[in-house]
Amino acid sequence: MKNTKWLLLSVLFISNLFGQIDIKVSDGYKVSRGISGYTVRLNNSRQTLIKLEGTIPEKSGYHRVTWKTTDKYFWSNGIATDEFKVVNPVSYSKNGKVYTMFGPLPEMKGKTVVVTATYGDYTDSIIFKLK
Repeated sequence: MKNTKWLLLSVLFISNLFGQIDIKVSDGYKVSRGISGYTVRLNNSRQTLIKLEGTIPEKSGYHRVTWKTTDKYFWSNGIATDEFKVVNPVSYSKNGKVYTMFGPLPEMKGKTVVVTATYGDYTDSIIFKLK
C-alpha cells in the first residue's frame, strides 16, 4: 500500500512535467486535500457544489475539454430514475484555463468519485471521497 502511494505520486509528478491537464479545486471551497485526493463533507439536505479548475497546455484560443466520472450515478424521485451527471460534461478554455462544477448529492455519502478531464491526448483525474 505504501509503495502504491509513492508510485501514484511519481506518476502524477512526471505527468505534470509533460503538459498534462492540471485539475484542482478552486479556492474558497471547504474540502480537505490528502495524498490520495480530496475529502468533501456533503450537505445533508441539498447538492454540494464545488468549482473545479483545470489548466491546459494551449494558452491561446478556446478549446473544448470533456469531463466525466468513472462510474455512473442515478437519482430517483420515487417515480422515475435517471442518470445524474455529477460533473458538467463539457467546458471551453480561455487563456489556458478551464472550469466546471462538481455537484454530488447527499445520497452519495460514503462513495468515492473519480472525475477525469480530457483535452486531445491530455488527461488528468481528481479523486473525491464523499463524507
